[in-house]
This record gives sequence, C-alpha cells and structure tokens, in this order.
Amino acid sequence: MAVYSYGATNISFGTFDVWSTEYSGNDNISLEDIMTTIVPVDSAPYQVSEIRSNNFLYGAVVAETGGTAAITSGYTQAAFTNHNLQNVSYNSISSVTITATATYPYTFHSFRDASAGGGNALSTTGTGTTTGTITLAEDSHTGVTTFYAYFTTTHVSP
Repeated sequence: MAVYSYGATNISFGTFDVWSTEYSGNDNISLEDIMTTIVPVDSAPYQVSEIRSNNFLYGAVVAETGGTAAITSGYTQAAFTNHNLQNVSYNSISSVTITATATYPYTFHSFRDASAGGGNALSTTGTGTTTGTITLAEDSHTGVTTFYAYFTTTHVSP
C-alpha cells in the first residue's frame, strides 16, 4: 500500500488529493472534510498540525477471479472484489489486515503487486488454503498502490 508521509513542517493542502478519497483535485479543499474521512475519524476542532509528521495509507485492493477480500483489522470492510483503502492515519492505527477468501474450486495463492499472478508476491500467508492474509503497516509495501488477491485452481474448467 502506498503511504504518504508528511514531515514536521510545510504541510501543503495540494498534497491531500494524493492520499485522500475525499478529493480528486485541488479545488475547494476543506480541512474538515479531510479530517472527518480519516480512519479513525478525527474530532473538531481541526488543525493542520495534526497532519504534521503523520503517515497515511492509500491505494486499492482487487480480489481476482476465485474469491473475495475483506478488511478485517485496523478498520472493517465486508467482502468485496474491489475496494479503495480508507484514509488510515498511522498515528492512530498501527496496521490494516486484508483477508482473502477463496471460493471452491479455487484456493488462495498470494497477494501480489500486479494482476493475474504477475509481479511480486507480497504475502503468501495461507497459500493453498481457503484464506490468506496480508498486514499493512506504515513501513511495509509503501510503493504499492494496488494489492491483488490472486487465487488458483487445479480444475480444468471451474
């Protein structure tokens, strides 16, 4: 997962659209909108200094053919096939765990940084079983913006 890191000074509102699901551009930026979409939700009054020296999770998770994924720790999100990760503040939450669940006749293979079993394996915890996990912390997989839950099957025609 990608992590956007702020230093101790010079917080630019123009950087919010990099990691926040609230904005896709730099128009009409509201500190209140940013702070109320952070997980866990921040409470008013809001101050830019709360962002200083903080790291924020961003990115997406795609469960490929053969299963679903869910966010099971850090915050929760029911089973999905595509999900944009929430704006997790690593000052408040130390990690986020994603759990992939295979549907028969598939089994979990790995979490990867490219689709269709390509790229690098990021986690193989649970390989060959029905569930696999990956835990994202502020210092793990910081350059990955999309995580793919990859499933395999030995059946010719599932």
